[in-house]
Formats: sequence, structure tokens, C-alpha cells
Amino acid sequence: MKKILSMLIISVGVLISAQDLKYEEVIKVDSTITKNELYNRARTWVKQNFNKKTSSIDVDDEVLGEISASGIIDYRKRKSYFGSACVEGPIKIKFSIYLKGGRYKYIFHSFDHKGSGGYGCRNTDYGIVTNDEKAPQPSWGKPTDKAWNDIKATIKENVELNISDLKQAMNKKHETSNNW
Repeated sequence: MKKILSMLIISVGVLISAQDLKYEEVIKVDSTITKNELYNRARTWVKQNFNKKTSSIDVDDEVLGEISASGIIDYRKRKSYFGSACVEGPIKIKFSIYLKGGRYKYIFHSFDHKGSGGYGCRNTDYGIVTNDEKAPQPSWGKPTDKAWNDIKATIKENVELNISDLKQAMNKKHETSNNW
């Protein structure tokens, strides 16, 4: 009985812990716009934004109406603070878009920070970025809320620019739909 109670308490503790940072939204567009047209628009945007050496398109399924990709945000400190060079480095990012006639849903998620280290310090990895206000214990050293908040601000800025760009792209007719 004690083992069951202990497992239940641990399970609840895991469920209560901070959730991964995620940006998602369902966008309704003109109901006459088909899933196929939205797919073509999304595919063009994804290919333009995830076509670097550090990114890839992981799922490209026209039938299901799903495109998923992964890439990297190159994190560089905005302000100097003690140990700031230790946390600079890549933040892996995942993106998914789901398409239906007249609407689509995007998700930017699974932000995974890996510090690259700097002069005189070891790299400081925060791992999966969450909504938690307090910095987690990094792979090395003490957590610093300044770095944690700066990383989250960089992610937010990058994602908001991508969301704005995506929405513009999803409102333009795909070239194959134009009457030329």
C-alpha cells in the first residue's frame, strides 16, 4: 500500500511540474479555402524557413494535412551578466502545422537549450525550456534567472516574428492557384 501511495504522489508531482514552453493557435480563414490550398501555402513557407543546414522537414504529409520541421535558434546574450558566455549556444526548435479546409493550427514547441560554453567556463545547458519562472538546475553551475529569462525572451521574439510571417504567407494565394 505504501508503494502504491508513493508512486501516486510521484506521479502527481510530475504532472504538476512546469509545462514545456509552447506557442500554438488555431487560425480560421475563408471557409472556401481548401485543405490542399492551405497545404501548398504552408509547404512553401516551411521550405523557405526550414531550408538551412541546421534544419529539416520531418513530416510532409499532404493527405493528413500535416507538416513538421525542426531547426535551431542561435542564442546570443542580449545583456552581459556573470556567466553569460556559458549559456550562449543553440536552441533546438520544433514546428508543426495541421491543415483542414478553412483553418489551420500551428505549434512552435520543444525548445531545447544547449550552451556552447565560453572563455573560462563550461557550457551551461538548460535543456527543455518550460513556462517555469525560476531557472532549472543547468548541467553545470548554478541556475541563473537572468540567463533563463533572456533565453525565453529570445525564443519569444523569434517565434513571434515567425508567427507573423506565417500568417502573412497563409493569407496569400499559392502561385498554382493564381489564374495566369
